[in-house]
Amino acid sequence: MLAPIRHLLSNYRVVLASGSPRRQEMVKILGLNAELCPSTFEENLNMADYKEFSEYIEDTALGKAEEVFTRLSAQGDNKNLIVIAADTMVTLGEEVYGKPKNAEDAVRMLKNLSGACNRVYSGVVLKHAGGVRKFTDTADVYFSQLLPEQIQSYVDSGDPLDKAGAYGIQGPGGAMIERIDGDFYCVLGLPLNRFCRELNKLFLEDLST
Repeated sequence: MLAPIRHLLSNYRVVLASGSPRRQEMVKILGLNAELCPSTFEENLNMADYKEFSEYIEDTALGKAEEVFTRLSAQGDNKNLIVIAADTMVTLGEEVYGKPKNAEDAVRMLKNLSGACNRVYSGVVLKHAGGVRKFTDTADVYFSQLLPEQIQSYVDSGDPLDKAGAYGIQGPGGAMIERIDGDFYCVLGLPLNRFCRELNKLFLEDLST
Protein backbone atom coordinates (compact mmCIF):
# COMPACT_ATOMS: atom_id res chain seq x y z
CA MET A 1 0.00 0.00 0.00
CA LEU A 2 2.93 2.38 0.54
CA ALA A 3 4.81 1.34 -2.62
CA PRO A 4 3.95 4.55 -4.56
CA ILE A 5 5.61 6.74 -1.92
CA ARG A 6 8.33 4.43 -0.59
CA HIS A 7 11.04 6.41 -2.39
CA LEU A 8 9.72 9.67 -0.90
CA LEU A 9 9.47 8.42 2.67
CA SER A 10 13.25 8.06 2.92
CA ASN A 11 13.57 11.85 2.68
CA TYR A 12 11.39 12.47 5.73
CA ARG A 13 11.71 12.03 9.45
CA VAL A 14 8.58 10.09 10.39
CA VAL A 15 7.65 10.01 14.09
CA LEU A 16 4.94 8.00 15.82
CA ALA A 17 3.57 10.02 18.76
CA SER A 18 2.53 6.97 20.73
CA GLY A 19 3.70 4.61 23.42
CA SER A 20 1.16 1.96 22.42
CA PRO A 21 2.84 -1.39 21.68
CA ARG A 22 -0.07 -2.23 19.37
CA ARG A 23 0.36 0.88 17.22
CA GLN A 24 4.11 0.39 17.16
CA GLU A 25 3.65 -3.16 15.87
CA MET A 26 1.18 -2.03 13.20
CA VAL A 27 3.60 0.59 11.89
CA LYS A 28 6.26 -2.12 11.67
CA ILE A 29 3.85 -4.33 9.71
CA LEU A 30 3.77 -1.62 7.03
CA GLY A 31 7.55 -1.49 6.89
CA LEU A 32 7.41 2.16 7.90
CA ASN A 33 10.64 3.27 9.56
CA ALA A 34 9.14 5.54 12.22
CA GLU A 35 10.79 6.90 15.36
CA LEU A 36 8.86 6.54 18.60
CA CYS A 37 8.13 9.65 20.65
CA PRO A 38 5.16 9.30 23.04
CA SER A 39 3.19 12.50 23.44
CA THR A 40 2.82 14.28 26.78
CA PHE A 41 -0.43 15.94 25.69
CA GLU A 42 -2.92 15.98 28.56
CA GLU A 43 -6.06 14.27 27.27
CA ASN A 44 -8.61 16.42 29.05
CA LEU A 45 -10.77 17.82 26.25
CA ASN A 46 -14.38 18.34 27.25
CA MET A 47 -16.63 15.94 25.36
CA ALA A 48 -19.57 18.32 25.87
CA ASP A 49 -17.89 20.81 23.53
CA TYR A 50 -18.28 18.46 20.59
CA LYS A 51 -21.32 17.47 18.56
CA GLU A 52 -19.71 14.35 17.08
CA PHE A 53 -17.50 11.65 18.58
CA SER A 54 -15.29 11.89 15.48
CA GLU A 55 -14.53 15.57 16.15
CA TYR A 56 -13.54 14.81 19.73
CA ILE A 57 -11.30 11.87 18.84
CA GLU A 58 -9.58 13.80 16.03
CA ASP A 59 -8.89 16.79 18.28
CA THR A 60 -7.41 14.48 20.90
CA ALA A 61 -5.11 12.94 18.29
CA LEU A 62 -4.30 16.43 17.00
CA GLY A 63 -3.27 17.52 20.49
CA LYS A 64 -0.85 14.60 20.67
CA ALA A 65 0.58 15.32 17.22
CA GLU A 66 1.04 19.04 17.81
CA GLU A 67 2.75 18.53 21.17
CA VAL A 68 5.33 16.19 19.65
CA PHE A 69 5.73 18.28 16.49
CA THR A 70 6.36 21.45 18.54
CA ARG A 71 8.81 19.67 20.86
CA LEU A 72 10.84 18.16 18.01
CA SER A 73 10.72 21.36 15.95
CA ALA A 74 12.44 23.18 18.80
CA GLN A 75 15.39 20.84 18.31
CA GLY A 76 15.95 21.75 14.66
CA ASP A 77 14.50 22.09 11.15
CA ASN A 78 11.00 20.64 10.85
CA LYS A 79 10.67 20.93 7.06
CA ASN A 80 10.82 17.18 6.54
CA LEU A 81 9.18 16.15 9.81
CA ILE A 82 5.93 14.16 9.83
CA VAL A 83 4.26 13.20 13.09
CA ILE A 84 1.64 10.45 13.25
CA ALA A 85 -0.76 10.44 16.18
CA ALA A 86 -3.88 8.42 16.94
CA ASP A 87 -6.51 7.98 19.61
CA THR A 88 -9.15 5.29 20.07
CA MET A 89 -12.34 5.13 22.09
CA VAL A 90 -15.22 2.72 22.54
CA THR A 91 -18.84 3.82 22.64
CA LEU A 92 -22.07 2.05 23.53
CA GLY A 93 -24.96 4.22 22.47
CA GLU A 94 -24.13 7.70 23.71
CA GLU A 95 -21.79 6.52 26.48
CA VAL A 96 -18.03 6.58 26.04
CA TYR A 97 -16.06 3.70 27.47
CA GLY A 98 -12.51 4.68 28.29
CA LYS A 99 -9.99 2.64 30.21
CA PRO A 100 -11.55 1.11 33.34
CA LYS A 101 -10.68 2.77 36.64
CA ASN A 102 -10.26 -0.60 38.34
CA ALA A 103 -11.34 -4.23 38.14
CA GLU A 104 -14.88 -3.45 39.31
CA ASP A 105 -15.27 -0.84 36.60
CA ALA A 106 -14.02 -3.34 34.01
CA VAL A 107 -16.67 -5.84 35.14
CA ARG A 108 -19.34 -3.14 34.82
CA MET A 109 -18.27 -2.27 31.30
CA LEU A 110 -18.12 -5.86 30.13
CA LYS A 111 -21.56 -6.62 31.56
CA ASN A 112 -22.94 -3.75 29.50
CA LEU A 113 -21.06 -4.81 26.37
CA SER A 114 -22.23 -8.42 26.72
CA GLY A 115 -24.63 -9.36 23.93
CA ALA A 116 -24.46 -5.86 22.48
CA CYS A 117 -22.77 -3.99 19.64
CA ASN A 118 -20.25 -1.30 20.53
CA ARG A 119 -18.67 1.14 18.12
CA VAL A 120 -14.94 1.83 18.08
CA TYR A 121 -13.62 5.17 16.85
CA SER A 122 -9.99 5.59 15.84
CA GLY A 123 -8.91 9.13 14.98
CA VAL A 124 -5.60 9.63 13.17
CA VAL A 125 -3.62 12.80 12.48
CA LEU A 126 -0.68 13.32 10.11
CA LYS A 127 1.05 16.57 11.08
CA HIS A 128 3.68 18.20 8.88
CA ALA A 129 5.20 21.64 8.46
CA GLY A 130 2.63 22.65 5.86
CA GLY A 131 -0.47 21.58 7.74
CA VAL A 132 -2.50 18.62 8.94
CA ARG A 133 -4.35 15.68 7.44
CA LYS A 134 -6.80 13.94 9.78
CA PHE A 135 -9.54 11.34 9.64
CA THR A 136 -11.68 9.02 11.77
CA ASP A 137 -12.46 5.39 11.05
CA THR A 138 -15.10 3.31 12.83
CA ALA A 139 -15.84 -0.36 13.37
CA ASP A 140 -18.81 -2.07 15.00
CA VAL A 141 -17.90 -4.87 17.40
CA TYR A 142 -20.52 -7.49 18.33
CA PHE A 143 -20.10 -9.30 21.66
CA SER A 144 -21.49 -12.72 22.53
CA GLN A 145 -23.70 -13.03 25.57
CA LEU A 146 -21.20 -13.48 28.39
CA LEU A 147 -21.64 -15.43 31.62
CA PRO A 148 -20.63 -13.69 34.87
CA GLU A 149 -17.81 -16.18 35.42
CA GLN A 150 -16.46 -15.52 31.91
CA ILE A 151 -16.35 -11.81 32.58
CA GLN A 152 -14.70 -12.25 35.98
CA SER A 153 -12.11 -14.66 34.61
CA TYR A 154 -11.17 -12.21 31.88
CA VAL A 155 -10.91 -9.31 34.31
CA ASP A 156 -8.81 -11.43 36.68
CA SER A 157 -6.33 -12.00 33.84
CA GLY A 158 -5.53 -8.27 33.95
CA ASP A 159 -5.76 -7.96 30.18
CA PRO A 160 -8.65 -5.46 30.03
CA LEU A 161 -7.43 -3.04 32.69
CA ASP A 162 -5.37 -0.82 30.36
CA LYS A 163 -7.68 -0.89 27.35
CA ALA A 164 -10.53 1.35 26.22
CA GLY A 165 -13.81 -0.46 26.67
CA ALA A 166 -12.13 -2.98 28.99
CA TYR A 167 -11.25 -5.38 26.18
CA GLY A 168 -8.53 -6.10 23.69
CA ILE A 169 -9.44 -7.87 20.49
CA GLN A 170 -5.90 -9.13 19.85
CA GLY A 171 -5.70 -11.15 23.08
CA PRO A 172 -8.00 -13.46 25.02
CA GLY A 173 -10.72 -10.80 24.76
CA GLY A 174 -11.04 -11.66 21.09
CA ALA A 175 -12.84 -14.87 22.05
CA MET A 176 -15.76 -12.79 23.36
CA ILE A 177 -16.42 -11.20 19.98
CA GLU A 178 -18.77 -12.76 17.43
CA ARG A 179 -17.97 -10.47 14.52
CA ILE A 180 -16.70 -7.07 13.43
CA ASP A 181 -18.17 -4.78 10.80
CA GLY A 182 -15.25 -2.63 9.70
CA ASP A 183 -11.48 -2.65 9.78
CA PHE A 184 -10.03 -5.06 12.35
CA TYR A 185 -7.06 -2.73 12.74
CA CYS A 186 -9.37 0.17 13.60
CA VAL A 187 -10.27 -1.76 16.75
CA LEU A 188 -6.57 -2.24 17.45
CA GLY A 189 -6.02 1.51 17.25
CA LEU A 190 -4.69 2.27 13.76
CA PRO A 191 -6.90 1.52 10.72
CA LEU A 192 -4.19 0.40 8.32
CA ASN A 193 -6.06 0.60 5.02
CA ARG A 194 -7.32 4.15 5.56
CA PHE A 195 -4.01 5.17 7.10
CA CYS A 196 -2.07 4.04 4.03
CA ARG A 197 -4.51 5.77 1.69
CA GLU A 198 -4.21 9.03 3.61
CA LEU A 199 -0.41 8.79 3.81
CA ASN A 200 -0.27 8.31 0.04
CA LYS A 201 -2.48 11.38 -0.42
CA LEU A 202 -0.27 13.35 1.95
CA PHE A 203 2.81 12.73 -0.19
CA LEU A 204 1.21 12.74 -3.63
CA GLU A 205 -1.11 15.71 -3.04
CA ASP A 206 -0.24 17.85 0.02
CA LEU A 207 3.55 17.60 -0.20
CA SER A 208 3.86 17.56 -3.98
CA THR A 209 2.93 21.22 -4.43
